[in-house]
Amino acid sequence: MSTKISASLGARFENSKTLVSAIKKYADYDPTSGDIQAGTYEQFLETVDNQMIPYKNAYGALTNTAAENRTTFENMILTARKVRSEIAEVKGKKSPEYKQVNSIVKLITGQNVRDHSITKSKALKENKKDNEPPQEFNSVSQLDYENRLDNFKSLTALLRSYSFYDPKDADIKIAGLESTENALTRSLENMAEKGNAFTVERSRIIHLFDGSGGTADRARRASARAPPTRSGSKRPTPGASTTCSATSPSGAATSRGST
Repeated sequence: MSTKISASLGARFENSKTLVSAIKKYADYDPTSGDIQAGTYEQFLETVDNQMIPYKNAYGALTNTAAENRTTFENMILTARKVRSEIAEVKGKKSPEYKQVNSIVKLITGQNVRDHSITKSKALKENKKDNEPPQEFNSVSQLDYENRLDNFKSLTALLRSYSFYDPKDADIKIAGLESTENALTRSLENMAEKGNAFTVERSRIIHLFDGSGGTADRARRASARAPPTRSGSKRPTPGASTTCSATSPSGAATSRGST
């Protein structure tokens, strides 16, 4: 889903309902076009609401799966740190084995990104203090789930090569790590499945919002036909704004981007 802040279909639908409620209060609102007459407009929104039910269900399923996926990967990070602690205990932090494990664990946890940011910040401050040209740094993007899983698999493969590796903790034994790998893979597959289902449902109803005679089209025309207002008062806001903050399909506020 897009990280760009824009209105979800749920937000746009709620805005359309607000617009209809507003124009129903105007006694002089009597447009020529039948599809934006208050009663007809309201019936259209009822149809849209019914058509949105599968979309709302798909959005809810995707949201729940995303939360479960985050929990699964947070557990993976804790497991990777436990592995690092095990190697530190058995071999010591100055050992080559610890350095090998630590380099992979940093990739899994994203510590390499934080280390890069700290180093860059310190260097820029020093350069500014000494009036030197800024040092160039290559950008380090946040790791996505697939890359984290690949790095976790690399960690498991490395541990298999250590004949001494035999921890007491079942979670970080080779069998436990392989079980974690399988859980992570299933979680990503489930995310992809729910994401595809959501995309299909959104595509199925998007014409009700952006097509001819959809909510955006009707909102524009209904707002244009709102009766003149007194000085200082405002006309009703169109119900198809694409710049409001995102909400869930049911209209509840959310901090997420476009849905």
